[in-house]
Amino acid sequence: MKDPLGDAAPVETRKAVSGILVIVASLVLLVALRPSLLVTVAIIVGLVVTIMLHEWGHYYAAKKAGMKVTEFFLGFGPRIWSFRRGETEYGIKAIPAGGYVRIIGMTNLEAVDPADEARTYRQSTTPKKLTVVLAGIAVNLVLVLVLTYTILVVRGRESLSTQVDRVTAGSPARAAGIRADDRIVSIDGTPVGDWETLSELVRPNAGTALTVVVLRDGREVPISVTPEMVEGAGRIGVTSRIVSDPESPITALPKSFAVLVEGTKQVAEVLGRIFSPSGLERYGKTVTNTKGGFTGQERPRSVIGIVAEGDDIVRGDFVVLLGLLASINLFLALFNALPLPPLDGGHAAIACYEGIASKVTRRRVRVDYRRVMPVAAIVMMFLLMFGLSAMYLDIRGL
Repeated sequence: MKDPLGDAAPVETRKAVSGILVIVASLVLLVALRPSLLVTVAIIVGLVVTIMLHEWGHYYAAKKAGMKVTEFFLGFGPRIWSFRRGETEYGIKAIPAGGYVRIIGMTNLEAVDPADEARTYRQSTTPKKLTVVLAGIAVNLVLVLVLTYTILVVRGRESLSTQVDRVTAGSPARAAGIRADDRIVSIDGTPVGDWETLSELVRPNAGTALTVVVLRDGREVPISVTPEMVEGAGRIGVTSRIVSDPESPITALPKSFAVLVEGTKQVAEVLGRIFSPSGLERYGKTVTNTKGGFTGQERPRSVIGIVAEGDDIVRGDFVVLLGLLASINLFLALFNALPLPPLDGGHAAIACYEGIASKVTRRRVRVDYRRVMPVAAIVMMFLLMFGLSAMYLDIRGL
């Protein structure tokens, strides 16, 4: 919650504002000349808004708790533009690598004017501390719910139907006479109600003739198909038609929470795999692989990778863009919740320890941050190395 480059010299305001206007005008011109860049610009804007709303959560909670907030900035390093309203300075800094809110007295190491000591973070109660440090995560989760709700109401959850969208050339399905728009209703007498059931019936039967009944023009047509072996499993060579049914505004609300719970489990599993000993070993091999190949696609992406791959993911569909931003917000929320300083979860863990220890000992207990700083430094170095290596892989991938 403090700029690590806060002592950097300011940039001349007139030049800074001119530079910002030139950048904005250039982006507008690029989008006008190449409309395909609109998605890329939208992703960048979405990331900036996500970062600043996370910081706004800390800012708002701190203000409500009576703490003194002196800075609220986008970026780090030298100031390029700012203004002051009341006791808080708002603005933009030169390095657009995030954002921060400065709340006075976050640690026992920070010197504070005695007149402001009562308004420091360290003098606040445990509930107020937890509210402040977890407010950014809460904002990210609220954004996930809002974006998910919007997607469900506008489009609904996409799923794979049993209707054939495309038949691969040269495949067993093409040879047997299965056509696009056919709906598969049963395989060897077993009803097929979803694409997963269809896959389960086909995968283990490579080389075995199956009777596939399809619904075509209102009548059922039996077709004999023999799956071929592809990558260790039986395949007949058809792809499913993706369907989606928009939810009503009422039913979309509980389903948004269900999607949040499901997504939280999935992200937690991914984080567990990435940061497990075997995951870190695979990631290290990916970074040191100079031949240009990747040992696995499940790895963190930097902003460069998100922007570069986001256009391929979105493909001009702004509902998909909302889904991408929801995924980013969920990842940021769970990552920041890790109980490691200087992450939000680390601050929360320290606040909990201080509160519990104070009650047990019946005296005020405060953590000496001189003991925490080495741990925070190690975590920061690890995150920095991880971030730089992710940027390296993203650039190499381009």
